[in-house]
Amino acid sequence: MIELYLMRHGIAADIGEAGVLKDADRPLTPEGRAKMKQAAAGLRDLGLKFNVILTSPLLRARQTAEAVAEVLDLQHKVKIIESLAPGKGFADGEGGHAEIFLELGAYQFDRALLVGHMPDLSELASYLLTGNRNLNVEFKKGSLCAIEVSSLPPRGPGLLRWLLTPKQMRALSKGK
Repeated sequence: MIELYLMRHGIAADIGEAGVLKDADRPLTPEGRAKMKQAAAGLRDLGLKFNVILTSPLLRARQTAEAVAEVLDLQHKVKIIESLAPGKGFADGEGGHAEIFLELGAYQFDRALLVGHMPDLSELASYLLTGNRNLNVEFKKGSLCAIEVSSLPPRGPGLLRWLLTPKQMRALSKGK
């Protein structure tokens, strides 16, 4: 079995704030970074580990991945993959997410964290669970879901293990 953990980036600055001119350059806010570290502490206290952390190339997603990796002591496991950038999801048509499965194939893992954006993460979760993109899975900023699949690309429906909001992850931290 392969465990995929899908996480939406944390709270980010808006375009026009702090000199940010492009969507790709939007950083996490100080509050967003602090909340992601607290959420990651909850994951650490659960004993959750990843073989690899794959992130969108956009700054807010990279910073989210880095914050989680820092708390889990997995900084050397963070890799950028283009297929997690916004709009890459079903660009290849109803076959869905072929590009991401090609990029995932470059890594050996049984447990991976993928950090990305909406609505792409919702579509990926839907595809992993149902084989199509019609299931609406809501990811608040910083949310994390665990999906188990038998193979990549999946040959059948995956299993949703859980979906946690950032507030729930922060509540799991013993160092609250």
